[in-house]
Amino acid sequence: MLRTEPKACLIRIPVLILIMSGLLSPAWSAEAAGNVSDKGIEFFESKIRPVLIKHCYECHAADSKSIRGGLLLDTRAGLLKGGDSGAALEPGKTEDSLLLESLRFESFEMPPSGKLSPEIIADFETWITMGAPDPRDGESKIVKQSIDIEAGKQFWAFRPITDHPVPTVTDADWNETDIDRLIRARQEQQKLKPSATASRTTLVRRLYYDLTGLPPTPAQIDRYLKDPSPAATEKLVDELLASPHFGERWGRYWLDIARYSQSTGGGRSLLYDSAWRYRNYVIDSFNSDKPYDQFITEQIAGDLLDAKDYQQEREQLVATAFLLLGPTNYEQQDKEQLRMDVIDEQIQTVGRAFLSMTLGCARCHDHKFDPIPASDYYALAGIFRSTKMLTPGNVSGWTKRPLPLPTPEKMKYDAYHQTLASLDSQIKSKQDELKLLRKNLNTITLDDSSAILIGDWKESTFYKDYIGKGYIHDQHTAKGKKLVKFSPRKLKSGRYDVQLAYNSAESRASRVPITIKTPKGEQTVYLNQRIQPTDGAFASVGEFEFSGTKGDEIIVSNEGTDGYVIVDAIRFISAPVDSTDTNQQQSAVSEYKQTLLKIKETKHQLVDLKTEMEQHKKTAPPAVPEIMSVDEQDEPADYHVLIRGDVHHPGKQVPRGFITVAQTSKSPSIPADASGRRELARWITDPQNPLTARVYVNRIWHHLFGSGLVRTVDNFGFRGETPSHPELLDHLALKLIENGWSTKAMIREIVLSKTYQLSSSSTVKQREQDPNNRLLSHQNHRRLDAEAIRDTILFVSGKLDLSQHDQTIRPDTKSEYGYQFHNQFRSVYVPVFRNRLHELLAIFDFPDPNLSVGRRNTSTLSTQALYLMNNPFVLEQARNTAERLLEKYPDDESARINALFRMSLGRLPSEAEKNNTASFLNQTGPQDTVTELERWTACCQTIIACIDFRYIK
Repeated sequence: MLRTEPKACLIRIPVLILIMSGLLSPAWSAEAAGNVSDKGIEFFESKIRPVLIKHCYECHAADSKSIRGGLLLDTRAGLLKGGDSGAALEPGKTEDSLLLESLRFESFEMPPSGKLSPEIIADFETWITMGAPDPRDGESKIVKQSIDIEAGKQFWAFRPITDHPVPTVTDADWNETDIDRLIRARQEQQKLKPSATASRTTLVRRLYYDLTGLPPTPAQIDRYLKDPSPAATEKLVDELLASPHFGERWGRYWLDIARYSQSTGGGRSLLYDSAWRYRNYVIDSFNSDKPYDQFITEQIAGDLLDAKDYQQEREQLVATAFLLLGPTNYEQQDKEQLRMDVIDEQIQTVGRAFLSMTLGCARCHDHKFDPIPASDYYALAGIFRSTKMLTPGNVSGWTKRPLPLPTPEKMKYDAYHQTLASLDSQIKSKQDELKLLRKNLNTITLDDSSAILIGDWKESTFYKDYIGKGYIHDQHTAKGKKLVKFSPRKLKSGRYDVQLAYNSAESRASRVPITIKTPKGEQTVYLNQRIQPTDGAFASVGEFEFSGTKGDEIIVSNEGTDGYVIVDAIRFISAPVDSTDTNQQQSAVSEYKQTLLKIKETKHQLVDLKTEMEQHKKTAPPAVPEIMSVDEQDEPADYHVLIRGDVHHPGKQVPRGFITVAQTSKSPSIPADASGRRELARWITDPQNPLTARVYVNRIWHHLFGSGLVRTVDNFGFRGETPSHPELLDHLALKLIENGWSTKAMIREIVLSKTYQLSSSSTVKQREQDPNNRLLSHQNHRRLDAEAIRDTILFVSGKLDLSQHDQTIRPDTKSEYGYQFHNQFRSVYVPVFRNRLHELLAIFDFPDPNLSVGRRNTSTLSTQALYLMNNPFVLEQARNTAERLLEKYPDDESARINALFRMSLGRLPSEAEKNNTASFLNQTGPQDTVTELERWTACCQTIIACIDFRYIK
């Protein structure tokens, strides 16, 4: 097998030899846990069935008045059979789907009311690609179910958590912990002998990866191996649980469940700028071992909780971003539909994350499989509809709140804004006062936009303190050929002070001719526009008698001017007229002058206030960041059951509440003036809730064994699997509650058990008796997840940045499309976008951030091997690794090989592996031009590509 190196040198890689030696070995195969169709069914129920009901059943269901084209879409059989034009779809083949063609308006145009949104059409394409999962066997119309809640409570997941007696087993070595006794008892019943304990070399690597997601260094391995004390493993576990990398590892598991992403995904896909704060909140919560019940409460109702200081308030507000991080098309124009779609996504995520229930299936009808009526779904919908989460607009947005500040900063911030508000209020008051004074003077203002222009005048808004829409200037050209004519049609007969608005500067004309025409004659006056107007905007050109007829006109010219001529607006202020009554004339003149003086004073005060505001703005404290967070609606309310899930067809109203089948006698009531989120959190975290603790300990078990006690970790409903060890599941759930909902205490107890520390090697008898290892006679081989693979590649090359990070999206980023990932920090800090993932993460089964995922897929694909063989990132890090080895061991090839294996695989090579590696390194290219660095780069890349590199034994 040949591989091209960066310098176009060819090095022959003896892949077959490496496979035979065990360095490269065939991938371990294990049967996928759980029912693979569960996600498909949920996708159908949440994305496909509502659309079929709303847009298709009217013409294509058994109870339609007239079935069009002989096509029935209310059963799976009808879809596959099709109508007069043939089958509507063929599962897995989007290109042969008549249904998809019709939705795209390519053949038929369905629905006839108008083409559906691109997002809906994309959902149908995804669904068909999935194999068109559809649970509607034999269903000819929407079946009204009658759910027996009491019968449902007899299902194992809804029964109270019970403290079962722990058995004593005959195998004395397994009587140390309750976990081991409960595991061994089942094995003894089946006469199944467990494997031996894993070697310490294997165990130390397993613990490092499981607790921190990073490999141990050779020094860390040696320290553990050289510790002879019985408590060596216990000390190591405590050290790893205290590591800041613990939160990065286990926090990432939660981010899968929280469908964490930094982009909205829908429509034009906007960026969630502050989503990183939620990511770091999650990491910090795991590092501080925040009690799981508190962790839940903060994410559902953190904004409603009391806080002892600003830091706790920050945490609690940031936590509620959990409710907002979902995939949302904020461009949706049906705002009621958008609101309900967001709520539906929240209900689905809360149900899956905390309860492992598929609640979204009850949006259009009673749940098809679980004892959850549609009324329960809309009881929850009422809670989330009573929560502020959307902002209005043609393109809507998500709710934001200012980040809480320390007391001194908050006092400074508040004082600044109070002064700013006071100045703003004073300015508005003076502006209102000025308007009233001008009104008393019978003022009329004409903007330049209402004038007749002769010649080429240029519009401008360069100087901002203009009147009306802007101002015009003559461009300092064509002198004598440009005029601006104002015709004051609404002017009453009388005497007026004529004022012209302009902005002054040295470049302005010093003698602008302004001609005032009336039926009695005309007069031209000149205005120096280099001098600032009297009141900052208008300058008087004199008092004149106007007739109030069409003969009145004011003309501004640029004839003979020596600079730019500016025309912004013209104002007419009524002035006293001559009177035969001397006393009346004197009184009018006096009142007029006093008003003018008052206007002048008010203008000066206004200028002073504006100047003061500008100076105050220069002292502004730093802007307070905004965070994603929810709030209470002003008027919380119950909601209606929606007929067939249609937001425009409400049915009966249902009170806000929780899932009836899992309620206890202590379930809290919801006050009329509250959304109910605080009560929802209390119900979920109630120790009497039969689901919450079971679900969480099962998730922990899944991450430590590669398979949960309930393998369908996201579905504890009727379509999920039953627990392999129900007594152990309850034992762990009670232990979690007893230990204050401590995640670290639960992990510690499990990893210190004999069961966890077993070897992954299995016997033929074990595989025959228990092919899926449900009885845990040995540990499971587990592939590293995508983040651990990437982090390990960087870690071994010496380039991994182990510091914590805040915002890691580059500041100039406007869109996720085409984003380039250039960084070397841990993968948990790599930006996550819904339409663009880091290439390595995507190839190695990073979860779909559109969904809440508790169990990732683990695939073995050719694209993975090709990536490890050819991707520039892998080549670069292999070269960096080679350089490290050559620098540290310049003259000792044997030591170099040993170091490579220990750095990369956590162990020394076997004799055969070492010989084969040495043989490989001694090969040369076709022209003997391959350098030592290139040989070692190829060797390091081969190790990175091997199975042992990316699997935990």
